[in-house]
Amino acid sequence: MDSRDGNLGKGALADVDLICSINKETGEIKLVSVFRDTYLRIDDDGTYFKMNEAYFKGGPKQALKTLNTNLDLDIDDYVTFNWKAVADTINILGGIDLEISDSEFKYINSFITETVESTGVASVHLASAGMNHLDGVQAVAYARLRLMDTDFNRTARQRKVISLAMEKAKNADFAVLNNILVTVFPQVSTNLGVDDIIPMAKNVKKYHIGETSGFPFAHAEMKINKRDSVIPLTLESNVIQLHEFLFGEKDFKP
Repeated sequence: MDSRDGNLGKGALADVDLICSINKETGEIKLVSVFRDTYLRIDDDGTYFKMNEAYFKGGPKQALKTLNTNLDLDIDDYVTFNWKAVADTINILGGIDLEISDSEFKYINSFITETVESTGVASVHLASAGMNHLDGVQAVAYARLRLMDTDFNRTARQRKVISLAMEKAKNADFAVLNNILVTVFPQVSTNLGVDDIIPMAKNVKKYHIGETSGFPFAHAEMKINKRDSVIPLTLESNVIQLHEFLFGEKDFKP
């Protein structure tokens, strides 16, 4: 959530929408970023708007219903988090290493300043482009960058941060993972209980992030009522591709 006041419910903007599919048998995790400007039907009244408006209008319940209705899914679990939860998690994990391009470096320090002001978590500016060790605030700032390219690239950066954090978590001992639960779990809104999460944390080495992608796979961009919107081309064919990507379903009929 792009939530400066800590609100994680209705009235907060969904900055990032991610579908996370966890195969408990194989341990594979697949991530799909639903582009926040994706133009979908967001309520039972037939209102069409951007995906992130669904959460703003009706919180997690309406966001889940929008995903399930438009994409033929059956999601019932959710976790909503803000920037501070991400920053705290990555700080507890000891940071992540990634390459910062010249164009990314041009903008990242201003985003670091804004993220420090928003979260109250301390950080410093980066000195140069190239390989950097990022703390939690710096990683959040990296995941928020989009001024030098597009929101599609930004979602790829977000999935990269998640993948790197996951690798750190797999090599962490349970005391570190438990520290994340104790520190971060109270900051999130979710219908999962600690009892759902602890068994997965204990078996974290079993899990790995496999393929990741963005939805819609095929799309066009246009302005609708003067707002930038992402149009699935077509919704039907994209949903068929999504089910094959997430679940290996062949010949899915939406």
